[in-house]
Amino acid sequence: MSDNGSEEKGSGTIAIQLLHNSLRLHDNPPLHDIEKAKYSSFVPLYIIASDHPFDQSRTPLTVNKSRSKFIHESLTSLDGSLKSVGSGGLVVLETKDYPATKSEEDDDDDDDDEEEDSSEEEFSGSDDGDEASQYAYTPDDLSYAHALSRFLSSSVLPLAPNPSSVHVYYERETSLPVIRRWRCCLEKALKPAGVKTKVYETHNLHAMDEYLARGKGGSPPASYGAFCKIFDSLPPPDACVPTVGELPGLPKEVKGTGVPKLEGLKVDMKTGGGLVFKGGESEGLKQLKKTVIDNPAWAATFEKPKTAPNALSPSTTCLSPHVKHGTVSPRLFFHELTKAYEANALGGGKNSKPPVSLHGQLLWREYNYLYAYSCPNFDRMVGNPVARQIPWDDDPLLLKAWKDGRTGFPFIDAIMTQLKEEGWIHHLGRHAVACFLTRGDLWISWEEGAKVFEERLVDADWSINNFNWQWLSCTAHFYQYFRCYSPISFGKKTDPNGDYIRKWIPALSKYPKKYIYEPWTAPPSVQEECGCVVGKDYPDRVVENHTETSKGNMGRMAEAYKIHKEGKEKGGGGKGGGGKKKKRKIEK
Repeated sequence: MSDNGSEEKGSGTIAIQLLHNSLRLHDNPPLHDIEKAKYSSFVPLYIIASDHPFDQSRTPLTVNKSRSKFIHESLTSLDGSLKSVGSGGLVVLETKDYPATKSEEDDDDDDDDEEEDSSEEEFSGSDDGDEASQYAYTPDDLSYAHALSRFLSSSVLPLAPNPSSVHVYYERETSLPVIRRWRCCLEKALKPAGVKTKVYETHNLHAMDEYLARGKGGSPPASYGAFCKIFDSLPPPDACVPTVGELPGLPKEVKGTGVPKLEGLKVDMKTGGGLVFKGGESEGLKQLKKTVIDNPAWAATFEKPKTAPNALSPSTTCLSPHVKHGTVSPRLFFHELTKAYEANALGGGKNSKPPVSLHGQLLWREYNYLYAYSCPNFDRMVGNPVARQIPWDDDPLLLKAWKDGRTGFPFIDAIMTQLKEEGWIHHLGRHAVACFLTRGDLWISWEEGAKVFEERLVDADWSINNFNWQWLSCTAHFYQYFRCYSPISFGKKTDPNGDYIRKWIPALSKYPKKYIYEPWTAPPSVQEECGCVVGKDYPDRVVENHTETSKGNMGRMAEAYKIHKEGKEKGGGGKGGGGKKKKRKIEK
């Protein structure tokens, strides 16, 4: 295929776009090139792994209703948009409808033997075909490839003059599980079929390899500030391509499927779904217009640390789920912000700067993606070259108490309850609960926390999620482990009355301001009067003394850092040094 994809295609040529993110018509380079190329027909294809719909992790997880609902709404919106420009709409494949044949199963078994040592290979993000060679394929990866292979052989290839008349467009990813999935499809479905492929990098402001080419030794920079210098040394991000106006229809023998009902998919329908954000391109563009285009002064002076983690309504742009799922183009967001900065400056206003500005947030996203793209085993501590090996505890009961919002610390529990109910929490709220789970109080691995966020956050992004958990646990990227979020005093700064706690933990709603963050300090008579007795109606603290526990954990971090400095790390595990932990009480 040509680089620009704009040449006239002959009769019978078929274009397929493998969709993952980029669920939009605006600034969609693959769709734009397909429109220019004048194909005879076009298949917008989305594949759902029936056993783990919408999951993007290495260890299969069950995604909850919040993110599933947002993606479902986004796909439904895209289906309607495609139909409005001449396409027959989405073709959605559920992998359960395309079980592997006996020969495919035998081939998969052979690959398992051949790839036994593949996890030891170095990950290189610059090779289209071998991006995920460090990981053996999972059953979900193989089910994707089998579904694609069967669809091609049964519904597409018989309609084309020859296999090379079928052109498959897909987007490069930085999250290893999805890269590996595309590689599996490429190796087991597309190459054997003889179709042509073209890969695009549509989910970032610049190609990851452009950043790496300017880094020392081809490595990502060690600090965000150094990354910003690399970003500033590059030309501005490319302008957005025009919104698609007309697309070929589906081949006559292929029917649009629409989007399967959410209730029929294997998602956690009992958790989440209360989020006020709606998915879809039109909703994303509406939010961009509201927060940036129509409000340039606010956007240009935005400083994220000055927003409140416990505000009763979101105090940020709420665009993160749209950028994650591609219902709003990152480039469009960046360029509209640039216009807002220019307008504010012309009016005499003073613009905010990275890292706290909205531009700074987009650059932070690029920085996170770069590490995820170039670092092997980025979602794990062991085998991750940037991660310090911390001997975390394994305590399922403590983890469950944190996940369920039953730690006995109202500020932490309110945040985790909002996460469970809505699928969204403010970034500083994420900081507080992440610190509490890891180095602050519970001494549980950041990997466990990342899994919970992956299941429940509507804007869960593999690259950003793992980066930030490493950051907040002081495993990598940030090493000032003596700076710790207090589960008591931090929330008081922006919500001294505890209204956020009252909303998300109704049992505490009648508590006086004096006790709302520390209900265990309320006299028994006050607890009785408020209708919430600690230990009965609301759980006891899982950590008896936060100050002593966090201080002890600092000692354990110091010991782990010392072992790291001496080069004596053995891949994690073992006993940590430092202070003694207080006995913890768990509600069973």
